[in-house]
Amino acid sequence: MSDSCQTCERYEEFPPGHVFDSASGQRRLFYTPIWHSPTPVPTEEMALSVLREAFENAVISHMMSDVPYGVLLSGGLDSSLVASIMSKNSRRKCEHGPASWPQLHSFSTGLKGSPDLKAAKEVASFLGTVHHEYVFTVEEALDALPDVIYHLETFDVTTVRASTPMYLMARRIRASGVKMVLSGEGADEIFGGYLYFHKAPNAEEFHAENCRKISQLHLYDCLRANKAMMAWGVEARVPFLDRKFMEAAMGFNPVQKMCKDSAGQPRTEKWILRKAFDLPSERAYLPQEVLWRQKEQFSDGVGYSWIDSIKAHAEKMVTDQQMATAPHRFPVKTPRTKEAYLFRQLFAKHYGENSAAAGCVGWQDSIACSSEVALKWDKAFQGRADASGRANAQVLPSHIQIGWLPVCART
Repeated sequence: MSDSCQTCERYEEFPPGHVFDSASGQRRLFYTPIWHSPTPVPTEEMALSVLREAFENAVISHMMSDVPYGVLLSGGLDSSLVASIMSKNSRRKCEHGPASWPQLHSFSTGLKGSPDLKAAKEVASFLGTVHHEYVFTVEEALDALPDVIYHLETFDVTTVRASTPMYLMARRIRASGVKMVLSGEGADEIFGGYLYFHKAPNAEEFHAENCRKISQLHLYDCLRANKAMMAWGVEARVPFLDRKFMEAAMGFNPVQKMCKDSAGQPRTEKWILRKAFDLPSERAYLPQEVLWRQKEQFSDGVGYSWIDSIKAHAEKMVTDQQMATAPHRFPVKTPRTKEAYLFRQLFAKHYGENSAAAGCVGWQDSIACSSEVALKWDKAFQGRADASGRANAQVLPSHIQIGWLPVCART
């Protein structure tokens, strides 16, 4: 989509994994992965060593490059595992000789004093990367919103919130000479890493939600990683979504992924992934406090005041009268908050009022990145559709803390 396309009568998404036959005028799937349907539910058990080796191979295969590369590092589990494997293999010889940058460069961003900056610095120090920390201001981020929405081609609240810091960071990465980065997208969808997965009623529902979340990645997290980075000419690669790794990670019994063990005792999200890389200190991939750090959404981790500042800005920019008439101006995917209205209004300046929104933008009720279906898992989710990870604070089991996990969750 672009400014010149406002004269189009209808926009239609071209879905991933499809080809178009011009002779028949039809689209068809050229690849049907095992996670394309939630049934049958896999029953095979996964060995920790097999899972670890599969992900190591995925990261190494994505490191193949003839340009300077680095890694996006938030200090959370997913990006830290990617960085750890990259750092262990950055000096290895490739087809054309030693890597041009044998010491790995890592990049993080956030508001001053944000959780991600602190955690990323700790991981970078442990791994010995050349670390680049980019501190942005609320004013910079608010000023960038029109450009961010133009490049993203979406008005989804969570995506815009998280993409804005990434967009600002991408500009700095490109200026450093790095043209390709690896990132940790996909792990939460594959392993049930979002906090609401603690409420999954059974393994079948857990697996079905995994499949739903993966099928929507091109509308949300992958859209963010791809378009926010490519706006400045930086390629983002996502090894968790490597085809061979996904076949392994989506091909075993979801009971092993659930947030409770076989005895029904609670455990932290993405337990099997964490456990696969939980090795003795002399072989450690990450410090224990990082390996077992609880999930923090990117838009939260860059600094909680970022989300609060967007909401305050929207309160100033959008009037009550505009909200009252929102169903008339935007009858398709009508914004229900002033923040959502602001993003939709910026989107409309580039892509028109409703046609592009109807056919190409992901939009659903959600609590902290859940699918709309998962809202049925708990009555406390009803009527609480909030995109921020903090939305789960009052509905999680009592043993789960927002922030850092208690030690007992490591069992």
